[in-house]
Amino acid sequence: MKMLSKDARGFIEGVATYIRSDARAKTMIPRVQSLLTKVTAAAKKEQSAQVKSAVTLLPAEKKRIETLLERFLGHAVECHYHIDPSVVGGIKIQVADWIVDSSLTTQVTTIARSLSSV
Repeated sequence: MKMLSKDARGFIEGVATYIRSDARAKTMIPRVQSLLTKVTAAAKKEQSAQVKSAVTLLPAEKKRIETLLERFLGHAVECHYHIDPSVVGGIKIQVADWIVDSSLTTQVTTIARSLSSV
């Protein structure tokens, strides 16, 4: 069985909590499930991935990313690596419409939004 990352688990738990807490949201379950299925299916067919980082990744880091993507998608993908200083730290990976964003920029933005809504 594949384990979800902490971020993926948090996202799914957040959506599930929202749906359980709002009667109107329960009607969204089939739509959410359909959307997640489509995004995952499209990603699993894709043959390439875009990887952005603030610095040049080491060969071992690239290999680890490629191995994880291959394991998740069920086939090898060609990774295209890009240096993007706006990432600041962490990485962003995009395969079709499926995006994993662990960039420091996104994390700081999320924290700022969270604090401004308190």
